[in-house]
Amino acid sequence: PAPASVFVSISASASASTDGTGTRTRMTKRVTLWEKERYPYPHLRSDEEDSSLYIHSRMERSDSPGWYGNLVPSCNSDKEGNCVFIPLPGVAPLCGMVATRAISKGEAILQHDCKRTDESSNRNLATRVAKMYANEIGELMTYLQMVYQQLPPNSQSLLQGQGNDSNPTFHSIQASYPNLQKIHTNPDIYVIPDFLTQDECDRLILKSRQKMQPCLVKNAETGAVEPDPSRTSTNANIPRREVPSITQKILNLTQSCEEQLETLQVLNYQQGQQFYPHTDGFDGPTSACGFLDSGRIATVFCYLNDVQEGGRTLFTKLGLEGLEIKPERGLAVIHYPMSLELVEDERTEHQGGVAVDEKWILTTWVWKHLNGDYRYDDETLPGLSGDVI
Repeated sequence: PAPASVFVSISASASASTDGTGTRTRMTKRVTLWEKERYPYPHLRSDEEDSSLYIHSRMERSDSPGWYGNLVPSCNSDKEGNCVFIPLPGVAPLCGMVATRAISKGEAILQHDCKRTDESSNRNLATRVAKMYANEIGELMTYLQMVYQQLPPNSQSLLQGQGNDSNPTFHSIQASYPNLQKIHTNPDIYVIPDFLTQDECDRLILKSRQKMQPCLVKNAETGAVEPDPSRTSTNANIPRREVPSITQKILNLTQSCEEQLETLQVLNYQQGQQFYPHTDGFDGPTSACGFLDSGRIATVFCYLNDVQEGGRTLFTKLGLEGLEIKPERGLAVIHYPMSLELVEDERTEHQGGVAVDEKWILTTWVWKHLNGDYRYDDETLPGLSGDVI
């Protein structure tokens, strides 16, 4: 996405001012936000050019030794800067002050002139910092979420992205994708025979078989990660670096970018296991799996083996007896659990029937916004095997 700029109103001490009055002055600084879809709050995702953000330091605050805050001046053409301020994904307007070279003890801290710094380098630096300090930034997210919960009602509706749910809009996929078939309209449900080849399916099962774990879910009330009571299957997380060709198929089909994808999972259902009715969506915007105040706007799953008996997928609210899909190796299924207004579509409720024969599935979800919490960075997932598919 194109960079988005906001203006930040800050306070500066006399030592950082140029008026020579020895009094505090108010300065305006431009802060550039890259990939604004990573930021969960409405004033940062806004497309309006005059969208403004204001941070006010307490004017009566005394300057504390070692505290830089808004007091760091920018360098001019006669001096070389030694740090940059980087808006941090997920916690803007908070920034990271990053040294761009070794700084000697007692040396003045000077910010690079924003016009003289390379934007792509700063973007890469922001990503590096966010990944390096993922846990610390994750803790800050909690405090920002507490702040934004205090917004007035009209701002809350903007924050949550709620639109007119009487006329919902939905994500679109590539209509010309080979073998794409629509099997239901309103809600739209698609299938693609042979989306994955027999070889890809077999290798995914082989890669995952020895790494299966009980399925976990985040408790909506406590925030704790615990066994998922709605399904009795096991799963394994698949790093995208081990399945680049399959990842690219999913991206081409869903017309999305890699950082909208939730971690790919392989699910295994043994005899007697099942997945109880669910939509894959949420009751409004949520923060989970590395995504912030967002939602799942598309589901893609693919059967990895032929199943003769049991384990069928049933969309329970479609038609008199529901819409049933028999698992066939390589067959992909696509549906939309939430609208682009982040309203759950309860019509997409479906269940995985009780397994008789063993069943294997690959699944992932497309979110509306980019992943903004690097604690869930796909690069940190442990590898399953050296086989790259």
